[in-house]
Amino acid sequence: MQKGTVRRVRAVVSGDRLRVLAEVAAEAGGVVEATMPDREVAAILPRSILVGMPPAGRRRAARAPMSLLDTIGPILSRMAEGRAVRMWDYQGRSFFSFLPWKGVRFVADAPAAKESP
Repeated sequence: MQKGTVRRVRAVVSGDRLRVLAEVAAEAGGVVEATMPDREVAAILPRSILVGMPPAGRRRAARAPMSLLDTIGPILSRMAEGRAVRMWDYQGRSFFSFLPWKGVRFVADAPAAKESP
């Protein structure tokens, strides 16, 4: 497993499903195109808000207009670009996910600087 930083992220429709692809600058050097797993996509893009639910009693998938990509793109950019990620390969494809919370340490806020008159 290697680490890197997301340089660019984009939403694409493959078949009729949403895929999130990113260019990740690897710490070891080079750029890797990696896919964000569905569980990570669901955390950033809450389906119930963006798409809604299928009609009651129906088990079919909800339908989303292609124009929704215009909304999804900026959300992904703000949430992913510049962030540190880990990458791995599975069945010939590269994937990435965000680093876990266990590595985050909270510290006291710095005191606000006083303005001089």
